Amino acid sequence: MAGAKQAFEIELTNDQMAFLRSAKDRYNIPDESKVVRIVVDYLLSSPDVHESVFTETRCLRCD
Repeated sequence: MAGAKQAFEIELTNDQMAFLRSAKDRYNIPDESKVVRIVVDYLLSSPDVHESVFTETRCLRCD
């Protein structure tokens, strides 16, 4: 494990957890928390996508 890590509890829906598990299995990543760290590292290193990621409204569970 590179670098110190802090535990952080988050709430995810079943489909969000399924997505993390799917990425873990597909890319042979050790665990779901590593998948989340990879996504966060991508965002940290790609400020050009922040506007799209954080300002676009997404409602996958709206009625």
